[in-house]
Amino acid sequence: MIKSLTGFGNVEFNDGSNQINIIIRTVNSRFLDIKFRGIDLNPKLEMEIRKEIQKSLLRGNIQIQIYNRNGTKNINGIVLNRERYEQIESLVHTIQEEYGKRLELSDLISLNDLTVGSESIEVADSILFKGVTDALKQVDSMRKEEGAAIGTDIKNRINLILKTLKKIEKLSGDFVHEQNLKYREKIKSLLNDIKVDEDRLAQEIAINVDRFDFTEEIVRSISHCEQLASFLKVHEPVGKKMNFILQELSREVNTMGSKSPSSKVSQIVVELKSEIEKIREQVQNIL
Repeated sequence: MIKSLTGFGNVEFNDGSNQINIIIRTVNSRFLDIKFRGIDLNPKLEMEIRKEIQKSLLRGNIQIQIYNRNGTKNINGIVLNRERYEQIESLVHTIQEEYGKRLELSDLISLNDLTVGSESIEVADSILFKGVTDALKQVDSMRKEEGAAIGTDIKNRINLILKTLKKIEKLSGDFVHEQNLKYREKIKSLLNDIKVDEDRLAQEIAINVDRFDFTEEIVRSISHCEQLASFLKVHEPVGKKMNFILQELSREVNTMGSKSPSSKVSQIVVELKSEIEKIREQVQNIL
């Protein structure tokens, strides 16, 4: 069963004096990127949470927000961290000048990154850790549910591609046969009644017609589709593997299009490439 990289978990609990809200959001990312927002955590607890996330979610952009709905603020309140703000503003300006990319501060940071002062609460680390693990279970459940829907869509598209490959295989056979007859008639018309070596003629025709035969590409494409379908059944991350197989499948389909001068085949190749691209978009969001 495949898993989506998109997930959401929300846990709220009251330990008697604090109303804690833990929210975990995950989105697509090539690597594991974990960001914390909200109350300051004990460094040891934060490390334990990171290890738990690594075991559970493996990959993705993970945002963890931990808030105390009725907590007290530091007596100094929230103060702008001017030095940090000026450093970030300078960095954004450098990127705009040297790389020509327009960035806003909101693209890189949040309010918490620019302020000094945070919520002051006393909650046992074990309670916070349990809240996070409960939220992680919700995220994992959502990932499985969305992954199942993605898997169904991919499976349907693979079946459609397999049917289309069978259709293009028949067209290829018919086209090769037509070209064979066409070459024979053309050679006979050019030579009039001159007798030719039939074996040599057959050999020359076979060499020319072979340029339009993409049976090997069809066989390999079918094999790639079967591999993709098999990945949908395994209980391990397969997103990167499927993306590699899709690249190989796309290469075979492109070769079919370049080999065949048939307009019908060219039209079908466009349909195949469209389906492959739709699968690729889905694969980008699975673990």
